[in-house]
Amino acid sequence: MGSILGAAYASGAPLERIIEACRRLRFRDIARWRVSRLGLASNQRLGELVERVFGSRQFEDLRIPLAVVATDLSSGEPVVFTQGNLVDAIRASCAFPGLFEPVEIGTRCLADGGLVAPVPTEAARSMGAQTVIGVSVGLQDGNRGVPTNIFQVVSRAVGAAQKHQLELWVRQADLVLRPDVQSLAWDDFARADEAIAAGAAAA
Repeated sequence: MGSILGAAYASGAPLERIIEACRRLRFRDIARWRVSRLGLASNQRLGELVERVFGSRQFEDLRIPLAVVATDLSSGEPVVFTQGNLVDAIRASCAFPGLFEPVEIGTRCLADGGLVAPVPTEAARSMGAQTVIGVSVGLQDGNRGVPTNIFQVVSRAVGAAQKHQLELWVRQADLVLRPDVQSLAWDDFARADEAIAAGAAAA
């Protein structure tokens, strides 16, 4: 979901409006359960939500330069979007494997950028950033006991696989913030205030 927040901030949206939108958001607003060969849920609602917010806006229309990272499932390499259609890039960046169906853009089949770039420091430096501040949320669901559904199983398996890679990316940042959000799942939107407070405390 980092790409959505990043795009909202880069578009110049007031911080309070972004926070209020997070408080109101629910899983049903971004996904519809529809089991297919490629995922458990359709990301059509996510695309519709992003379109309502950003319309036909392009990266070039943003007030602040933005990079959105996705993973090419064919090559295993990161794909960094800095121009073109904003909505398509966000949909691809948010397509968590096993949950959301991957997104096709051109000849590429794309999924969540966090798979290969959990803290995308290289993307920031490639855009000219001299000082890079990374935010690492670590392994989500880390203190929530035994997984109770298939999504938690997939989420934790991916997180475990990322653990050592995450530290390699983090080391490339000049400063790293590590908010304590281990008790929060990525879709705990109703607990947005707790996540915000954790971020403020880490800063």
